[in-house]
Amino acid sequence: MTETPGTGPGAAPESAGAAPDGLTMEELQRTYGGPLVRWLRFVHTPLHVAAGVTMLALLAWTVADIVGRSFFNHPVRGTIELTELAVVVIVYLGLSYAESRDSHIAVDLLYLRLGARARLALRVFAGLVGLLVVSVMTWRLYLYAGQLGAGGYTTGTLRVPLYPVALLAVLGAGMFGLAILVNTAVAFLALVRRRR
Repeated sequence: MTETPGTGPGAAPESAGAAPDGLTMEELQRTYGGPLVRWLRFVHTPLHVAAGVTMLALLAWTVADIVGRSFFNHPVRGTIELTELAVVVIVYLGLSYAESRDSHIAVDLLYLRLGARARLALRVFAGLVGLLVVSVMTWRLYLYAGQLGAGGYTTGTLRVPLYPVALLAVLGAGMFGLAILVNTAVAFLALVRRRR
């Protein structure tokens, strides 16, 4: 009795969402994406780096606050509001990177049972719905950023203006929409070419 490679008792389990028929987004991008995917990665990488730098700064600020509170009975002023602003920056600036890598949390119980064409069709449908939702979200964020700027809104303690943070959220949401558009186009190309 022979075993196929990778299926024996000592074999590592497949990663969640793995597609043995070449339908992972990374493989689709490599096959059908071309320069558009490379351009998208070039554009969203600085946003990803900025989100990481913001996370490190937030970590340092939090450590300083804990040390100040625990050892000197003097917490760092404005920690809560800076944490709130930093989380907005981290989340929005990281969205396009996560989308381009297909790293968002997904439930794939049904997806893995579908055939190749159905998977691609589902990716295209989900991409179109996601693009619509993110476009509306970006538009509403833009309007909200304008309201914050016109009203001169700031945080309560440190008086940090909210307008620039809202603009970063608009930038991140816009790039997220662009990443969805690229991934949807890649899935559509794969679907069309697989029917030939």
